[in-house]
Amino acid sequence: ANVLRKTPAVLYVEEDSKVTRLTTHTPEFLGLPTAVWPTGGGTERAGENIVIGFIDSGIYPQHPSFAAFLSDPYEPVGTYRGKCEVDPDTKRRFCNGKIVGAQHFSAAAIAAGLFNSTVDFASPLDGDGHG
Repeated sequence: ANVLRKTPAVLYVEEDSKVTRLTTHTPEFLGLPTAVWPTGGGTERAGENIVIGFIDSGIYPQHPSFAAFLSDPYEPVGTYRGKCEVDPDTKRRFCNGKIVGAQHFSAAAIAAGLFNSTVDFASPLDGDGHG
């Protein structure tokens, strides 16, 4: 986290913590004002041009929460400089309208002998089912 924080291209890094999901109370918990939509582009453009990055053990892009609203996946906006890998088995990209970047970093795990090919993937795909 400290290395990322010092990287010029990274604007902000925040530690993640586990909390119980309470969707109806989340705006209040986060201290979000009720009139945020008009200032954020309205409901039609809310979240546009915002990229949020997560470092995780993997992703399951077929999960319903990642389903794009368009019938065809589309690439990230032109200003995004990230990477989107292709699944080595299905030959499909991990990205769509919601997932704008996905790449894996397994070289250290492989070098340390911690990479287990029976449960780990040499791709952004989630290997332990939490997605």
